[in-house]
Amino acid sequence: MAHLTGKSGYKSLIDRYNKFPQGAPESETLYEILKVFFTEEEAQLVSMLPIKPFDVKMASTIWNKSQDETLLILENLASKALLLDMNDNKKQMYVMPPPMIGFFEFALMRTGGHFNQKLLSELFYQYIETEEEFMRKLLSLKTPIGRILINEEAINKTDEVYVLDYEKATSLLNNATSIGVSRCYCRHKAEHLNQHCNAPQEVCLSLNNLSVSLAKHGYARLIDHDEALSILKTAYNNNLIQFAENVKDDVGFICNCCSCCCVALKSVKKMGIPQTISSSNFIANQLDNCISCKKCVSVCPVGCFEIKVFNDKDKVVLNSELCLGCGVCQRVCPINAIEMSKRDVKIFTPVNTVHKLVLEAIETNTLHNLIFDNQAMLSHKFMAAFTGAFLKLPLVNQLLVSETFQSKYLARLIEKLG
Repeated sequence: MAHLTGKSGYKSLIDRYNKFPQGAPESETLYEILKVFFTEEEAQLVSMLPIKPFDVKMASTIWNKSQDETLLILENLASKALLLDMNDNKKQMYVMPPPMIGFFEFALMRTGGHFNQKLLSELFYQYIETEEEFMRKLLSLKTPIGRILINEEAINKTDEVYVLDYEKATSLLNNATSIGVSRCYCRHKAEHLNQHCNAPQEVCLSLNNLSVSLAKHGYARLIDHDEALSILKTAYNNNLIQFAENVKDDVGFICNCCSCCCVALKSVKKMGIPQTISSSNFIANQLDNCISCKKCVSVCPVGCFEIKVFNDKDKVVLNSELCLGCGVCQRVCPINAIEMSKRDVKIFTPVNTVHKLVLEAIETNTLHNLIFDNQAMLSHKFMAAFTGAFLKLPLVNQLLVSETFQSKYLARLIEKLG
């Protein structure tokens, strides 16, 4: 940690990321990643920004710079997708994306660009897949960052009426105000490491405000609804899994993932903990007419199907506890021996990004940092420390982490505020 012992801009930025739910465990590799993305001065400036959306005036006050100079810095950072810019009621706003799903991915969602993508791919592999602490922390959240959408071709006709719009990729695409398509971060990274598969790469879909910001700076190509649905069909035909932002409203992305390159799916398989990704409201059931053809074994993204030997014959056995409810197995079964049925208990999905962030903050004891967010103000630093101590009191913490508070009262409050 020699490089990180001093109060450098990079160290300040790491400290800033670790005040919020996702976090970014400190390591020499992370330091090298941030050096690719930011100059030390940029890192210091970004470390002072709030996590909530802000405008030029707020940033200029925090940085003690003129608004003209501040605007130039913000636009340069946005051009590299290190900040996202968006219009909120026709007012230009900026927001800090998290490392993942955020600026880590954005850097590889285009060909070429501002960064050495081969170097970044090697550093990402080291930090995310070799050191593992980052993914273990991220995937240990009880409120996952993403959720699985069932392959709609696998839904029984009798169940279609019970599937809500936020559960269907087609509805999310048809209802989106804007759609962008980008290169798949995971498969692009794997290509630089000579580990990629043959699945198509230009299938990563961004929706609504996120697509506009990414397209503005060349990280996505805006497409119409018909092309988006065509891309979804291509994903189905390649047995890719639809992985969306874990919210009901204003979903920002739908990834079309393969199990060999997708870091999240590989981590589920490696750790054997399906709760690291929010499953769909469906689950696979193996019927008695299964002939053990093994097609489901090869396509299941998390290894739900195992081959066991009974009476000297291979028998495919389903471990439904690992099932994410993607439906790919049902789609490839030649004799309809797999059925996707509704889960007994409905999977909880946050209302929107704010709801998800608050739930994650409660869980990781970082809610105080979210409330008092301006690190340039001593009053905010004091109140964040004070509130953090208050929220850790046993009775207060019990209320905040209770399922009833999180899933009902908080959801209703955010729906009203939204």
